[in-house]
Amino acid sequence: MRDPMGRRLRFLPLVLLVVGAAVASADVLVPKRGKRAEGTLVKQDASEVVLNIYFSPNPGVTNSEHLLRVPAADVKEATVAGPPEVDFHKRLDAADHANADALAEIARFAEEHKLKAEAEMAWALVLAVDATRKDALKGVGSAATWKKLSTEQLQLNGAARDALKAYVEETDVAKLDELAKTLASTGWLRKPEELERRRRSQGETRGLVEDLPVSWNASEHDDAVATWYVPRTYTPTRSWPLIVGLHGGGPGGLAGDEVVGSGPSAMNFYRDLAEQRGFLVVCPTALVASWGQPRNEQLVRDVIQEALHRFAIDPDRVYLTGHSMGGFGTWALAPRLADELAAVSPMAGAGGGAVPTLVKTRTPIFIYHSADDFIDVNSDRAAAKQLKDSDLDFVYTELPDQGHGFPESIRKDLFDFFAPRRLYEKKRKSAWPRCSLDGKPSKDEAHWLGDPLEVVSGSQPALGDVVDRLALGGGCARRAADVLIATKPDGASAALAKLLKAGKAPPSARAEAARVLGALGDRDVATPALERALALEASRAESVVVVAAAKAAAALDAKDVLDKVESALQRWSDFHRGKVSGGTMDFADWERSLGVLVPLVTTWGALAESGRSPSPLCKHVVDGVLAMGHDVRTSDRVPQDPSVLRVALAKALAAAYAKVGAGDDVKARLVEVLAADPKAQAAAQS
Repeated sequence: MRDPMGRRLRFLPLVLLVVGAAVASADVLVPKRGKRAEGTLVKQDASEVVLNIYFSPNPGVTNSEHLLRVPAADVKEATVAGPPEVDFHKRLDAADHANADALAEIARFAEEHKLKAEAEMAWALVLAVDATRKDALKGVGSAATWKKLSTEQLQLNGAARDALKAYVEETDVAKLDELAKTLASTGWLRKPEELERRRRSQGETRGLVEDLPVSWNASEHDDAVATWYVPRTYTPTRSWPLIVGLHGGGPGGLAGDEVVGSGPSAMNFYRDLAEQRGFLVVCPTALVASWGQPRNEQLVRDVIQEALHRFAIDPDRVYLTGHSMGGFGTWALAPRLADELAAVSPMAGAGGGAVPTLVKTRTPIFIYHSADDFIDVNSDRAAAKQLKDSDLDFVYTELPDQGHGFPESIRKDLFDFFAPRRLYEKKRKSAWPRCSLDGKPSKDEAHWLGDPLEVVSGSQPALGDVVDRLALGGGCARRAADVLIATKPDGASAALAKLLKAGKAPPSARAEAARVLGALGDRDVATPALERALALEASRAESVVVVAAAKAAAALDAKDVLDKVESALQRWSDFHRGKVSGGTMDFADWERSLGVLVPLVTTWGALAESGRSPSPLCKHVVDGVLAMGHDVRTSDRVPQDPSVLRVALAKALAAAYAKVGAGDDVKARLVEVLAADPKAQAAAQS
């Protein structure tokens, strides 16, 4: 039998061999009568031995075609012998790195399986514990090689780790030169831009960040956002694995131009285990449905590039997965991105056409599907049979009764599958983790994320340069806007007002310009530009600009724009009604229109003075939207609750009515039209 790395496996002649507690992924069961079978041993006791021929370790599999059951008395040989490189990393992860003998055993395992780079790494770890070990010195090759490794590898150079930690955590730029000298004295040498990349990464937010605008190649996909999870233990002094998770859903909206599903909805599957297991996760929101479309392929490529340049990622440990539409997307994108991926995992999707390419690129694959899923399981079954006839490292898990869910056991199996797998290399030269923050800065990095040496150069970027970066849109605009808010340079309001009025910049750039205008406080300069923004057509693309302009007007207390706010209420009320068909509105359209109406009503309430007639709110929002009584069609693939936005709108209306002193009849009408939604009705009454 050949293992997934193309090597011959040698089986020991014994009745039952168990390596550790984990089940390996390429075990062998030989009955006393019958043929030898390969798979994963999922049960081994005095009564019975069970082998899953599709390599799944999950005990919940019940499909009899997947399981070979043999009474223990009839077993001639049952051997655990997984892919050697995978087993090496499993053993290394589980080992006590202060125990030289345990590490030496792992080094000998690597030598036995002709894993030269892995063996050298393990022997070096032995020497880090006990520098007198002659077998370990022989294992690394020579004293000169050990000296080089002990200097260059952070895992072995404790003084360098401590010095690097001090450098990346330093906020006083004046102290960096001295800290860099201390670091250099340890022998671990890096260029200033590489050190600054790590220090910049140290400032990244830990935990969950939802819907962050994408920076890399922002001008190509202006409205792209991604949700990130960064473990709270993250430090740029070591390298981390990265999972790219594709959300489920599909096309949404009456025109089909919205997307059901989002990065935040996908992140729910990964964030807790990412924290526990030490993975970074990024879940982009698709620009269109489905994921396989060229725009989404470029988005995923760009999100990976952004991750590699913002965080200390091991480029050999980048993984792609997705559920439902994301499962379809993983099947579609995996062969196109295979050269960058250590492993892939389509969940509850369908594909299979990718199998030949993934076999060719040696990309491990973990497939999950439930037998009773409304998405037909047969495509994944066929893919599993194709993979069974290949020598690729794969797992296919089919559970009997999970519907379209993502079971807890599968989430854990997914992380177990990803953790020990690395990007395929025909002849691995080094098994040490690499770091994506090492290397010369590219023009793309400087363009989309900024020059890593910008902070230590001591020079402040010119206003025009910052505004130009803001005009790129996406995350570039967000960061440039934050700089302008923090520094408040002379002339910023005029430059941003010009950008906002011109209307040539991407919507996200104009939205950020409006946000900055609201923060800078120059009402006279900002008001004409905000009026123009509020007068924009009601469209999907311009919605972000209108919302930002409304919030900025409220922040500036720009009462002169109140008429424009009322006109905007009318346009967005018309937009809302235009999305109703047959007495029903798609949730995506509901979310889009109310996502604009709520801030518009809030701004109206903030700017209106006592005694002003609330008739625009009554006509355009209460009667024009809430009183329509149409149903909102939701999807069972992702969480969708129309009441959440209805409650928000009710609160905004009630606050506005209170501000202007609306009459009891006006208030009663609002309560009346909300009768079908007790939560929203209660919000209005309170």
